[in-house]
Parts: sequence; C-alpha cells; structure tokens
Amino acid sequence: MNTLPKRYLLAVLGFGFFMTGTLEAEPQAPKPAEEAFTGEESGVGSFATLTMENDLFAGKDGGYTNGIGFSWGYGPYDDYADTSSPDWLIGVSDFLFIDRDDPREKAVSFSIFQGMQTPEDIESEAIVENDLPYAGLLGWRGTLYAWDNSIADQFSVIVGMVGPASLAEDTQKVVHRITGSDEPRGWDNQLHNELVFSVNGQRSWRFDMSNGEGVEMDFLTFASASMGTYNSEVATSAMVRFGSGLAETFPAVSILPGRDINPLAGSGSDHFYMFLGGQARYVFNDIFVDGNTFRDSHSVTLKHEGFIVSAGAVWNWEQWGMLFSVAETSSTFEERDGKSRFGSLSFSYRF
Repeated sequence: MNTLPKRYLLAVLGFGFFMTGTLEAEPQAPKPAEEAFTGEESGVGSFATLTMENDLFAGKDGGYTNGIGFSWGYGPYDDYADTSSPDWLIGVSDFLFIDRDDPREKAVSFSIFQGMQTPEDIESEAIVENDLPYAGLLGWRGTLYAWDNSIADQFSVIVGMVGPASLAEDTQKVVHRITGSDEPRGWDNQLHNELVFSVNGQRSWRFDMSNGEGVEMDFLTFASASMGTYNSEVATSAMVRFGSGLAETFPAVSILPGRDINPLAGSGSDHFYMFLGGQARYVFNDIFVDGNTFRDSHSVTLKHEGFIVSAGAVWNWEQWGMLFSVAETSSTFEERDGKSRFGSLSFSYRF
C-alpha cells in the first residue's frame, strides 16, 4: 500500500470521527426492553456492530464483491439534543424529514464502511467494456431514528471517497489471498478519486400479525428515497418476520439489515427471528454504474428499474447479537442481464 492511500484513509477516518462528535454524549445504563416504546424518561444504551459482506457468502464471486463496516449507536432518547449527533446532521434532518421536536423515541447510529465492485472477469487487465467498472467507496454514515409502536423513520447522510483513495484495490487483493480466490488484475481501470455524498430518508409501517400463541409475526412496509452524487433513487419495500422481539427491533429494520446497527443486541432477553423482504426501486443515478461525475471514466448504461430480495435470521443472547442474510439484486446496467447475490454477517454488542 503506498503512502497516498494511507493518507486518504487517515483523513477519511479522522473526518468521520470529527463529523460524528462521539464524545458529546456519554452513554448511560441500557433502557429495559419493556420500556422501549413508553416514551418515559429512562437510561440509554450503546451498541457496536461489525459487518462483513461478500458474494462468496452466497456462493458467487464477481460483481459486488466485498464490504466491511463498523457501526456504533446510542438510544433510545427523548430528545436529539441529548444524543451524540452533530448539530449539522440534526439540522439537515429537521429541514428535510424528521422534526427535531418530534415527540417519539429517538436513536442515532454512525458507521465507517468500505464497499467495492468488480466486473465478472477479474483476471483481465484491460477494461471490460460491457461490464461494471472497478469501483470502491470508503465512507461515513450518520443515521437518526424516530419511532413509535407502528411507524418508524430513518434519516441518514453518507459522505465518502470513491477511487484509489477508497483503498478497495488493496482490500480486495488481501481478501482474495486469504480466501484463495483469483487475483483481480483490472484495478488500474477503476473510477478516479471523487468526494461523494447521499442524503437518505425512509419511513416504515408495522402491522402486528401475531396470533397470541407464542411465536410473533409482523408485516412491514417501507417507502424510501435518496439523493446525491453517490446515488439517487426512490423505492418501496415489504418484509415479513417470524420470531420474537419484533416490536423492539422494528425501528432500525431495513431490506439490507446488515448495513445498519443490529438493534436486537442486548435488548434484555434472548430473541430470534427470521425475515423475508423485497424491494422495487427506480434509480436516477449511481456512480458505480454511471462512472465519475466530473471526469471521464469507464461506465455502462444505468438500468433505472430494479429489485432486491433478501432473507435471513437474527439471534440475540444477553448482550450479544448476530445477523446473517443473503440478498439478490437485479442487474444494475443494460449491457448484461443477470442477478448479483451476496451475503452479510454481522456481530453486535450492547454496552
């Protein structure tokens, strides 16, 4: 790894922690699970989650190939002013989506993550004209949550770097050496360095379908939108869950749950649930398909309509939580049909 990417890594990590302001609020004792939606004054818990994504988890190598992230979060709170959220994030959310005076329960999470994609043929040193470009993202994400018993909102901002500064080339080569996979040879053709951002909002609705005989069941629907140079899209989603602890974990659920904190970790008792979800989306721009915004780079033709199907399971025991999921997505570009599949594994701990 050369000196320049190391400097970018230190700069992005430092910027992420600076933006987060994690020292502004000191976590208190965890809130008991039975008080999760009471709105009464009580303690605050803190979470930490390590997530790994790889297409090898789903038995396929190529396309979206690898991702890793570390997330941490605090909640529930009665007021965003009590959270560790930076004022600018609360201000943007207040202007666009979640009112800072919203009377519902609130939480916050932050992430530092890296993701990457490659064409199917990773052994070619030349540009694979009719396939996705080599691309990586090293980013920071801040997310605000607000919820009651039946409706939950999420608002997040992503800021990061694509290009060599993302260190995706170095990471993939290390992972492929460890797993014994083919060496990727086309990273000289990756996107150029570019600072990217995305602003995202999601609202979800929960419908309890439990029969009162022990095993819980619910049905969730979602509406979401994002806008930015990283990507812009609108989407609608639905999910069915079976198990226990469903009401407590509802606020942070998403179609790709491994990319958020695991709210089930340390919820106060042992829980387990399985889920099956699907999403239909319309994409306006995606830098991983369209190529660089302000410079010429390898790109393919964006396919605007798409879908995601995901399934998985979540376990919680005492303060620990684990999640495994598999997701399949439709092709994101016109030049080639076919689906992409990857798995996600995350471990969480509540302090």
